[in-house]
Parts: sequence; structure tokens; C-alpha cells
Amino acid sequence: QLSGYVGVNIPWRSLTIYGGVRYEYVDQLLRMNTRQSEESLQDTHYYYKDFFPSVNVSYRFNDMHQVRAAYGRSTNRPEFRELAPTVYYDFDLGSSVMGNYDLKAAYIQNIDLRYEWYPSRNEIVSVALFYKKFTNPIEWTYTVAGGTDLIYSYINAKGADNYGFEVDIRKNFGFIGLDDFSLSFNGSLIKSTVTFDKGNNIDRPMQGQSPYLINIGLFYNRDGWSAAVLYNRIGKRIVGIGRVSTSGGDTFNSNIPDMYEMPRNSLDLTVGQRLCKWLEAKAAARDLLGDAVRFMQFPRFRDSEGVVHERSQTTKRYYPGRSFSLSLTATF
Repeated sequence: QLSGYVGVNIPWRSLTIYGGVRYEYVDQLLRMNTRQSEESLQDTHYYYKDFFPSVNVSYRFNDMHQVRAAYGRSTNRPEFRELAPTVYYDFDLGSSVMGNYDLKAAYIQNIDLRYEWYPSRNEIVSVALFYKKFTNPIEWTYTVAGGTDLIYSYINAKGADNYGFEVDIRKNFGFIGLDDFSLSFNGSLIKSTVTFDKGNNIDRPMQGQSPYLINIGLFYNRDGWSAAVLYNRIGKRIVGIGRVSTSGGDTFNSNIPDMYEMPRNSLDLTVGQRLCKWLEAKAAARDLLGDAVRFMQFPRFRDSEGVVHERSQTTKRYYPGRSFSLSLTATF
């Protein structure tokens, strides 16, 4: 891999413009055996020669208020395990996963418009609008093999569009006399749509994209003591793309529906004590709520009178489990 970057910063009164471009040359080699009975190595090279321009424009109204506009091009290249046509077991999914050596790199155009307000040195209120345009996004899909066992793999969609807005808040509680406490909030609403080749008119969100994200943190810090309570929730998102039957005739009842990961609440707690300048003790509890991870499908079928019905069914359910830890950290 070879890469280089050139950038320029142009300040002018209350306006600052920073732009640059990064070039990357990547030669990724996949070596695989084409036959099981004997050594039959086959090399496949994946060459990438890409320019990634970016520009960030900020305008400061005063020391407390500013607005930013940004554009950047980025990429998501397939990893080796996503390319290698071998099967491995994913313990988080509880299923086998197989790579796809025909995968293409995904490219993303990112546009962001953000307003920022700094009430004090350690506080911020930020509201942003964003848009992302994907080319060849990499998505999960799955097939049923040997009865009901699922095998996940990866495919490229033609494209996808994501847009939405984000709110980011960091606020100290000194205004009510609680100087040692602070709150952080980050929330997003996202609308995503996948585009396909001509003739495929399936309308669905991009796999893995939640329609909303919520992160809340309550923090305490005083006299060497620190504590944090962290809450997280994700919206319903697709984890496996289904299949539309093309065997001919009325195949509506033969379609395989998408699989969704359902919303789940997560709560973490950490408490720390600085014993001296170079030593800190910390205790942590993860996933205190212990919510189950649920994968569900919503199959639709047509009855003998032609009426379409929808059902819901849980395809997988498990509890990740709570975890607790104690640690000592030394800094020299």
C-alpha cells in the first residue's frame, strides 16, 4: 500500500477553509485453493487507485457560535475474511459466515452541515444535517443450508442513500449547583434507501443501518473519584437480506423475508478512584439490563382468496450476559 496527502488551510477573517486530497494505491492479494483433493493455488489481485478529496469550511460568528460545512469521499474495502470463500463461525451471530471473492470496494460521498454552540469551555450543543451516497455498499445476506442452518455471506448492492440529522449535547450541571456532574447526549434519525439494478424494485433500508441511534451518558468527577452511567439504544435494523423467488409463476409465498435485529437497551456503569498520580483503580459493569438480542422475520403470504397477510416470528434469541471487571491502571 502506498499513500500520500496534500492539504491547504486558508483562514480569512471569520472564515476558515481547509481542503486536501489523499491518494491511495493498494494491491490486495487473495490466494485460495480451487480443489480440496490437491494443491491448486489461485491468486487474485484487487487493485485500488483512488483519490479522496475533502473540504471543510467553518464560519465563526463569535467565540460561542459557528457553522461548518464539510464534504469528503471515503471508501470501505472488503477485508480478507469477506473475500475468502471459506466458512468460519461467528459467535455473535451464532451462525457460519462465508466470504465472497467477487466483492467490490464501496465508495461513499459524505456531506455534512453543522451548527455548533459552545456555552462554556467544556460544553457544546451541536445540530447537524448529513447526507451519504454509497456506491457498491457491502451488505450481509444469508442462505439456508442443510435444513434450517443459516450461512451468512456478503454482497454488493448497486448503491444506497442515507440522510438525516444528529444532535450532540455536552452539558455541565453547574447551573443548578452540581458542578461535579455532567451529561452527554447523542441522538440521530436516519433514513436510508438501497438502489438496485434495473428491474429490481425492492424498497428497503440499507442492511445494518438503524433508523435511529441514542447514546446518553451521566458523568461524575471529584477529588480523584469518577463515575459514569452509559445508556445506548439502536433502532430495528436488517442483519440478513432475504430472497425473492424467481422460479416462475406465483412465487409470492416462496419469498424469504429479511431478518431484523430488534431494538435493544444497554446500560453500563463504571466507577474509578485515582489512588495516586500514577495509579487508578476502576470497576465496571457491562450490560446491566441484560436485554435479549432478538432476530425476527416478518413473512408475508397470500391466502387462497388472494389476501396478503403478515406474521412475525423470532428466528433467534439469546442473552449476551452481564459482565463485571476490576482493573488497576498505572501511568508513568
